[in-house]
Amino acid sequence: MLSCNVDSVFAHQAFAEKMGGINYPMLADFHPKGAVASQYGVMWEERGISRRAIFIVDKNGVVRFSKVYEGALPESSELLGELDKLKTN
Repeated sequence: MLSCNVDSVFAHQAFAEKMGGINYPMLADFHPKGAVASQYGVMWEERGISRRAIFIVDKNGVVRFSKVYEGALPESSELLGELDKLKTN
């Protein structure tokens, strides 16, 4: 899973634990600030941060799921379902 946001590594660890122990690498887009968010089209230029977005990328680098969240936190069941799909492919 590629979580392209301004959260720290520690925030990602807490998120992974809350989601039931996700063991996939996550990215915090700090330096150079916004580089990955810009590539994925979720950089909020006027605020200097990325939008809250989640991208799930398979082992071959193919984006299998993407969603931008407007203020709401992602539903764990939705993300876990998407991750389960990767296990079966």
